[in-house]
Amino acid sequence: MSVTWKLRLASRLLGALLGLGMAGGPASAMEFATPSGKDGVRIVVARGLIVEGDAERFRVALQSVDRDSFGHKTVVLDSMGGVVGEAFAIAAFMDDDRVATVVRSGASCASACAQIVFLAGLHRIVDDGGRLGLHSCRTAVGGSPSLYCNDLIAQHAVAHGTIYGPIMAFMQMAGSGEVRWFDSGEADCWGLTRWPPGMGRGTQAGELPLCLLKGPPAKATVTRARDAQNPRPQRYE
Repeated sequence: MSVTWKLRLASRLLGALLGLGMAGGPASAMEFATPSGKDGVRIVVARGLIVEGDAERFRVALQSVDRDSFGHKTVVLDSMGGVVGEAFAIAAFMDDDRVATVVRSGASCASACAQIVFLAGLHRIVDDGGRLGLHSCRTAVGGSPSLYCNDLIAQHAVAHGTIYGPIMAFMQMAGSGEVRWFDSGEADCWGLTRWPPGMGRGTQAGELPLCLLKGPPAKATVTRARDAQNPRPQRYE
């Protein structure tokens, strides 16, 4: 059993005790499209909230697309998060099929999308104008940060080549209802991305993130969750 599946099972054992994702109004299923790019290679485009049943639908979509020159299938993400157990299941299917993740200009990938699905990519790209959003798991009763839940997600990040410390720190430091946003440059600087070789951007395997070596950029964007795109707390399960 892969590390990702083990973490998914651990997340489900917590049931409704913890909260992570963001959503708004009645949760509708994530939409999956499989268009062809300019190079004729078919990719998966995933938009919307992650809800129960989306992992299986993702698996089917992933089977119908092509591989790039690195042997990876590409998944383009635009999502404010959702059900964490389902996000882990999506990541597990990605582990089985060599997948790269992309957040395009104008798109956002936050919460379970960023902290679980995006970080499961072998290559991870945030285009200029795209952004990632991180925040903390919180208990359903009282809303206090959950160290155990955050640790599960940080372990998942480590299993996919991202350093534990920055992920854990940004989750733990996020205030109640706050999201820490990273633009493309910040995502590169903190080692959240993994650009293909030869691109001259991001952190490669075995390298320390530039922000740990030279310090972070001066700016940081933090918003209240209610100021993001239709968010509300989502059950952790």
